[in-house]
Amino acid sequence: MDTNDMRVCAVAGLLRLLSHTRRTREQALSMALRWEGGHFFSRTARWIMLKQYGVEIGDYSYGECFRPTAFPPGVRVGRYVSIGPDVRVFLRNHPMDRLSTHPFFYNASLGLVTTDSIEAGTLEMGHDAWIGARTIILKGCKRIGIGAAIGAGSVVTRDVPDFAVAVGNPAKVIRMRFEPEICSAILKSRWWEKSITECSRHLPEMALSMDSVKTNHPLLR
Repeated sequence: MDTNDMRVCAVAGLLRLLSHTRRTREQALSMALRWEGGHFFSRTARWIMLKQYGVEIGDYSYGECFRPTAFPPGVRVGRYVSIGPDVRVFLRNHPMDRLSTHPFFYNASLGLVTTDSIEAGTLEMGHDAWIGARTIILKGCKRIGIGAAIGAGSVVTRDVPDFAVAVGNPAKVIRMRFEPEICSAILKSRWWEKSITECSRHLPEMALSMDSVKTNHPLLR
């Protein structure tokens, strides 16, 4: 996998050390983003998000995933993922079968109980997915597929297939982006494993509708 475009600044080691302290963690993240090309390219910011916040972010992905605490630990973001503002992820629900739904009685971090009694889930955002602004993703969704698109303001309660377009509350699939033959060719190509430098060699074709190039796109060969 070509990752030569990703950047690491001269003081990356120091920023990693600063991220271990809660008081300087967000400052270290901000500096890493500023000095290493922002969301698209910062290798150190990705390290901080994974080690200190439990959120794994693939190369070239950007958006709300870099906002501390917007996503809980257990979220895995693929490569080339676009995430709009104010997207939120919730990986566990309040209990409906107990006397109280309040987190005092299941969340150990609040100090009353010694262990969490509600297990958190996980979420995978597939490569090249697009998550529209103000989308809410709930525990029932464990995977947003490769190339999927989620409409702004949607509430996602279940998995979304590869290349599906889902909108609404609760979000429902309204169509597929491509015909099955094209979907299969894209998955087989694994084009997202290429660096942006390599992809940029095919800029004219990247701007064309897949209806016009179909499986003849150079990145699918």
